[in-house]
Amino acid sequence: MEASLTSVGQKAWIAFRFMLFGFVAFWVMLYSTTALTQLVFGRDQHFIAPLLSLPLITIGALLMLYGVGEWRRWAYLWVFFSIPASFCLVVLILPRTGSKVLPVIVIAAAAFAVHARVRAYYARRVPDQNQEVDHAG
Repeated sequence: MEASLTSVGQKAWIAFRFMLFGFVAFWVMLYSTTALTQLVFGRDQHFIAPLLSLPLITIGALLMLYGVGEWRRWAYLWVFFSIPASFCLVVLILPRTGSKVLPVIVIAAAAFAVHARVRAYYARRVPDQNQEVDHAG
């Protein structure tokens, strides 16, 4: 019975962490990216200061890394940084397509492609990490 309470508590913590850090950080990063993009492309809407956008994007990515449970797997930052980078490219390349779905597809495809590369990277590293753990003890 105690083990089930612990697992329920752990699952609740994971869900809470994902909701708090994952979602909130995603929206902070998205808002900061929008503000930076508006400034770069000359449509300054007075969102936030441009010097504050880049640190907020970085903080948002770090918080999302913690929120999804991949802390200390720093290569996953590339997945989160691919979202603002592809957003900027979409704004630059596809400014007036009229489609609201195409930018979302491009951004999602970029994030999924980078995620696949990062997973492959960590899949190759797993034996190396186990050897390090074995030799450390």
